[in-house]
Amino acid sequence: MKKLILLFTLTLSVLFVSEAQAQKVATVNTQVLIDTMPQKDSADLKLAAIAQVYDEKLRDLQMEMQNKQKEFEAKVNAKASQSQLELLQKSYERLVQEYKETEEMGTNELQEARVKLLQPLIEVIKKAVGDVAKAKGYAHVIDNAQGVVLWSANTSDDITAAVIAQLLKK
Repeated sequence: MKKLILLFTLTLSVLFVSEAQAQKVATVNTQVLIDTMPQKDSADLKLAAIAQVYDEKLRDLQMEMQNKQKEFEAKVNAKASQSQLELLQKSYERLVQEYKETEEMGTNELQEARVKLLQPLIEVIKKAVGDVAKAKGYAHVIDNAQGVVLWSANTSDDITAAVIAQLLKK
């Protein structure tokens, strides 16, 4: 009985290994695909507009901070009272805090806008990748945009060009 169970287990293992080896895996570079799509240009323009608003706010805050520093130095040189210096110091610290918060808000808003603007492109890309992968008989597709695929024995398994052609058909 033990031999029968062992034989059955070995048979299943061989079947699973051979099934796993039979599945073809492709790679695709989604960043290249996104960059190829014309909608990315309008998304980039919208993102640049958001970034410009925050850059201007940050530039204004930097100027205010520099002015506060100059004012503080002038007060020190004029031998101002400790309470006046402390007041200027607190005012400067509030500006620094506001700068950090504005910078963080800008980063967050840009990230959210990027996701919102690129999500429709990603959905189109996913469908095109799926169509090409099915047509070419691939069971899985790995995104190599981040350089995760360190080596591939067959460069023809990169279906990026085929997906670009599929996207351009539409």
